[in-house]
Amino acid sequence: MTVDPALLNAWTRLLDLCKLTKEEHVVLLTGAASSSLHIDAAQLALALRGASYLTLEPGAAPAVAVAGESTAHYGPSAIANNRLAQQTLKGADLIVDLMGMYRGAEQDEILAAGCRIILVKEPPDVMMRLMTNADDKRRVLAANSVLSRAHRMHVRSDAGTDLHVTLGQYPTLVQYGYADEPGRWDHCPSAFIARWPDEGSANGVVVLDSGDTILPFKDYVRTPIRLEIRDGFVRRIEGGLDARYLRDYIASFNDPDGYAVSHLGWGLHDRATWTALGMYDKRQTNAMDARSYYGNFMFSTGPNAEAGGSRHTPCHLDIPMSSCSIWVDDEPMVDHGNVVPANQRVAGFAGHTTEDLS
Repeated sequence: MTVDPALLNAWTRLLDLCKLTKEEHVVLLTGAASSSLHIDAAQLALALRGASYLTLEPGAAPAVAVAGESTAHYGPSAIANNRLAQQTLKGADLIVDLMGMYRGAEQDEILAAGCRIILVKEPPDVMMRLMTNADDKRRVLAANSVLSRAHRMHVRSDAGTDLHVTLGQYPTLVQYGYADEPGRWDHCPSAFIARWPDEGSANGVVVLDSGDTILPFKDYVRTPIRLEIRDGFVRRIEGGLDARYLRDYIASFNDPDGYAVSHLGWGLHDRATWTALGMYDKRQTNAMDARSYYGNFMFSTGPNAEAGGSRHTPCHLDIPMSSCSIWVDDEPMVDHGNVVPANQRVAGFAGHTTEDLS
């Protein structure tokens, strides 16, 4: 086994951040699309620290994604009907997920058993470049201290976005890139905060401007798209070619819940970049740069089951948008794509800054 020392170091750091001890048991969950480089590096990192682990590959997923793109179908994974795999995973202290299990019923049961899960789907170079650290956690938790107690969110942009939602029915989605507590799931590398709006509360307009990104398309918007949102659902999609493509894609699922507004939040990863997506082939990246880059507004559609809601639609879009302004309970959090530090959050925006939340 030959492992890149830099990748081995990244895996060693990740296991340290996940607070893995020699007394704990680890399952390395893999699938057909898992990176062999990650598998080798994770196994070596686990072996070098004397951890008790096993590698589990439960088989093929029950659903076939478009063009093999796993993020284009939000649905059950290979462990959905595999009770043996589920029981094995429940017995672990830490699951290193290189397959990508569904964030639904089976994962909820595994987390409820006290296991912690760290998902790694990015290729090695992205993982190493964006490797998470304790400061990412500080920023995300600082944002969560505001968003978790909030009742309203308002988002605007010069392109025409003007969206209002109420909050309180569902929890926050807190991602800082490592799973360091029992029952915690996270995704390495990432750093962002989001929350699902109350049912039926999203109203207004969202305008996707040129340069915004739509996932799982893994592409930049070229022609603006205007989304009319009423009572929690996208009711109209207007614009040119990009709007037509988006309309037809959502319609192909034949599921009204695919038009629902899902989690909303902003990116807090100060090493992720808006431009990175354009440097990779679509099969090479899971687009965590786009999801996490500092000050983006994350607008998403589709399911909310992982938050305790009733929507299980396989149609899920993550749409990171740049240059938006975000208020939470009238407190400015992001100003035209720049995160506003705590000591500058006054009525209105006092200026533009990229300093960290504190």
